[in-house]
Amino acid sequence: MTSLRSNYYDTKVFERNIPKEIVKKINLLNLVGKPYAAFDLDNTLLIDDIGEAVFAALVQKNLIKDFNWKDYIRIIEQNREAAYKKVIEAMHGLDIVKLKNITHEILDSEQTHIDILDNNIPIPKPNSIMQSMISLLKTKGIDVYIVSASNKVSAEIICWKYFGIPSSNVLGTKVLVNKRNKIISSASDIPYAEGKVAALQEILKDKPIVTGGDGIWDKPLLDYTTSDGIRLWLGQNKNQYQKLKDNYYQAYDFYHIPRK
Repeated sequence: MTSLRSNYYDTKVFERNIPKEIVKKINLLNLVGKPYAAFDLDNTLLIDDIGEAVFAALVQKNLIKDFNWKDYIRIIEQNREAAYKKVIEAMHGLDIVKLKNITHEILDSEQTHIDILDNNIPIPKPNSIMQSMISLLKTKGIDVYIVSASNKVSAEIICWKYFGIPSSNVLGTKVLVNKRNKIISSASDIPYAEGKVAALQEILKDKPIVTGGDGIWDKPLLDYTTSDGIRLWLGQNKNQYQKLKDNYYQAYDFYHIPRK
């Protein structure tokens, strides 16, 4: 479905789950060249966070010992990008196959949370509105890319399972391995804030025609959207959405998408 045009499918199947105003705007997009959409993953396409769920499972299984959940929360309250980088560094020495297997275990689990001491870390699920959104965009010939601070391995798995997005279109935090398939600490940039735009610019020359994020840290991605494009807000803070709309996006198509 990645490159097929809308006349191959009854797009009303997808449109029923998307706010009508947004469907109308998508149908009016000026699609020239190779248009694409770019979305954040956690709490945007997903409800909750795959990177955090995988990290929690690794800690729970004692596969990460020197960096625990409380350490992560302490750092993320001070510097989100540093916390995301520390999670990757904490995987040093882990077999890449274990990372893949644990990701699959989480997604196949019937549980809703991962329990660590007094913490209940949610297992992420897809936002059904965004599943329909991506399917509709694909039928319009709009390619879809994901830019995420979560580790690329887990991001690839969940993007394919829930959204049919191939690994080539998933720009997550790189997980480097040695000759024995053991993860080694990576000094690579994190696709976070301005890093999301930098990651897109490495492989694509044009700006995205549709974007979406859930936090103020996704504003650089929203700003990078074409002037006649569509910006989607998946954050749950409606006041923050309104401030962004009033202060930055009054002249643009900027919409809030609920969780569903």
